[in-house]
Amino acid sequence: MEHEVRGYIRPISAFHTLIEWRQMVHAVLDLQRQGYDVRGEKGEPSPLVMQVIEPFVGHLYSEADQYELLTTKGVNDFVEDLCNHRFWSFERDFGGYFPDSGLLRFGWLYSRGDIEPYVLLDDAFTESVYGSIWNLKELYHWTSESGLKNLQRALDRGVEFDISCYTVQKSQFFRPESRIRLTLLGNVRAAFRSDVKSLAIAGGRRAANLLRFEYPGEDVGNLCYNLDTCDDDASRTHLWNEYIATPVRMLAAEEEE
Repeated sequence: MEHEVRGYIRPISAFHTLIEWRQMVHAVLDLQRQGYDVRGEKGEPSPLVMQVIEPFVGHLYSEADQYELLTTKGVNDFVEDLCNHRFWSFERDFGGYFPDSGLLRFGWLYSRGDIEPYVLLDDAFTESVYGSIWNLKELYHWTSESGLKNLQRALDRGVEFDISCYTVQKSQFFRPESRIRLTLLGNVRAAFRSDVKSLAIAGGRRAANLLRFEYPGEDVGNLCYNLDTCDDDASRTHLWNEYIATPVRMLAAEEEE
């Protein structure tokens, strides 16, 4: 990528449609029926099993042992659990959040000690939820001096990538070095009433954690389907809401005292 993004950028290859995930799961189940163990001998899956699962979870094996709580054995156990159990409740657990989950791409990513499900916030997601991929809104974004320069340089060069923004903030932002509040015009890709634990994805998009699609109360969820009313119930967690947006133009920058 040509621009700098805070943190680790996850591969776009980690995301697949539910049909593609289902094909992988069935292939693993067929191998299990033939006597292959996903956990493998000596802690490693057989080459035949790896051939099936690598396009879907290869990024997890690449990250294994780079983090204290992520190991190859942990990835093996996750894949076995996913194929035998987790995948079969996926649509019941998460499909109701989307007009058509079959149009979207999902992946499992490691974050903060666990492997969790994410949805890719690409054009298909934005179009299916909002009916358009062009949704301009004035937003705020906390950044540092270097982050501000990176963003301006990207805008000057016409490089597009999505960032996490907000409109409602009830708690102090957690990065002490990010003391500049940027006001910007952004093209909204997705909007949430509270922090959704989004991650940067190669190619400029971001992904949202599906385990954070619920929200306090029974009347609304975390995902905003109407951008005109998204700010109305954005304070129940007493943190901040989260808009995923592509910066279009910077409007102002104020440094916090």
